[in-house]
Amino acid sequence: MSNKPQSGFFSFMKKKTVSPTQNQEESFYYEQVAAMVGAGGWHIDFINKKSYFDKQMKTILKTPEHYKPSLKHALHFFDMDYHDTVIKSFTDLSSGKPVFDEVIKMVTYTNQTFWAHAISKPVLDKNNKIIGLKGVIVNVDQEKERELMLEKAIETVEANNSRLFTFANYVSHNIKSHVNNLELTSELVDSNKLPQDQKELFNNFKQIAASLNGTVARLNEVVSIQNKASEPLKTIHLEDAFERVRTKLQPLTEQEEAYLYSDFSEIPTIEYNPDFLNNILYTLIKNGIINKSPNRKPEIKAYCLENNKKLSLIIEDNGKGYDLEGKTDQIFHMTRNFDNNDNSQSVGLFIVKNEVEALGGKIDVTSKPGYGTKFTITL
Repeated sequence: MSNKPQSGFFSFMKKKTVSPTQNQEESFYYEQVAAMVGAGGWHIDFINKKSYFDKQMKTILKTPEHYKPSLKHALHFFDMDYHDTVIKSFTDLSSGKPVFDEVIKMVTYTNQTFWAHAISKPVLDKNNKIIGLKGVIVNVDQEKERELMLEKAIETVEANNSRLFTFANYVSHNIKSHVNNLELTSELVDSNKLPQDQKELFNNFKQIAASLNGTVARLNEVVSIQNKASEPLKTIHLEDAFERVRTKLQPLTEQEEAYLYSDFSEIPTIEYNPDFLNNILYTLIKNGIINKSPNRKPEIKAYCLENNKKLSLIIEDNGKGYDLEGKTDQIFHMTRNFDNNDNSQSVGLFIVKNEVEALGGKIDVTSKPGYGTKFTITL
């Protein structure tokens, strides 16, 4: 073990030949620094069989001013759950272990528990023989309690998410079978043989069944996101993925006379989930076409860039745009109400956001009414 002069909180325990004035100055500076960070020091002298607390240590442990620490009663200052840890650390340090550094639960003289960051190490003589132990503790009770509260909150959220996922799975599975039965029944009925009033009523029934089927299908997509996110990523050629979406949207692009443009020359391939990428491109491109400006034909551009070692997939359009001031996140809500968009597109953007975030990415949107919208996906 190194026998270099100690510095920091341990330095006050190192025996030095100094003048009384220098000793007073060092003691003053130590006390000031220790008070600022809330650190208290202790020392066990194996030769003289004595233990020492500094002033800040007594303050932390709330001992009487003239309290004399004893190794015999040392465990009284530690929570019972940590007695084995303390005993083991004492044995290890006394046997030559270089340092003990952990957050442990301690108990004050007045029987109040608190969390402390404890650092301890052996004291060596000039022959590198262990002649004692020394250390510092810092009261980190507030920080540790916040950490424990955060851990508990995370556990609660994870448990709630698990229950919601199970519930959504159950609902989507059971409703889907009923919806399929409704649609099948409606197909078996010859509406031409029905009276006019019943025909209108039956047509409404068919529309409701079709709409419900679409809702269940989107619910299934949401439910399956977490399962698909755990699948291995694959190398995807962006241009090929873009062309598949272009083909799928061809009837809509021809109807709206939309122009789709792509440039993936800088980043031709990415590692991603194929199903997610297909849906992301499809939803954002379709969104740009549907939300076209009344003053011009829709144009949608797709490209991929690298910035600071991060990849960004960008989809931008020249559509009517959105007024997102103060409500940027609402564009990804399942039931947004700040524009006149249909609910299916709202759900589509909600699913896109969840797919992106499920793989550890994020999606940002910038838009201006009359100018268009730009989606930036950080992969």
